[in-house]
Amino acid sequence: MANNGKKSSAQLNREIDEVLRMRQRKVAAAPRAVRTESSSGLPSQAEYERRELQGAHKRLEEIQRAPLADRKEAQAGFLEAMRDSPELVAERIGWLLDGNYGYGAMQLAKRVLASPRMNRAAALTQMIGAFEWQSPEILSREAWKKLTAGQKTSLENAVQGAITDALSEE
Repeated sequence: MANNGKKSSAQLNREIDEVLRMRQRKVAAAPRAVRTESSSGLPSQAEYERRELQGAHKRLEEIQRAPLADRKEAQAGFLEAMRDSPELVAERIGWLLDGNYGYGAMQLAKRVLASPRMNRAAALTQMIGAFEWQSPEILSREAWKKLTAGQKTSLENAVQGAITDALSEE
């Protein structure tokens, strides 16, 4: 099946991870005097980014493996937030993009923001559902499907506003 030159989010994530691994290899191959680590043994920027991304991925996996009752409760809370206060969801997306949920989570959100061909509003909404409400992404999608057309439009407009704000700040 041809994808008309479009890359999936999984392909983009693999490419970004490969760039980070290449940066790690370059740092590791550098002579000891030239390494980017400080004399105090602090990690390099690439090591820090890799560790933070691993932490964010680990957090998402923990959310997906939570007990079913907890996941359903989180889904109900996120559905209520999407239905009753889409501006709150958009505000939390802004927080995510600002790094308030950690550097790794921010990097994941920035990857989504840097992909204009993907449905950024949907991806960021699912992501904030996981980080703020602990609702796994698949349950967040199911919750979104329960919204009425007007509620979906209201949420979409609020999230698009947050995306526009984030893009104008860059």
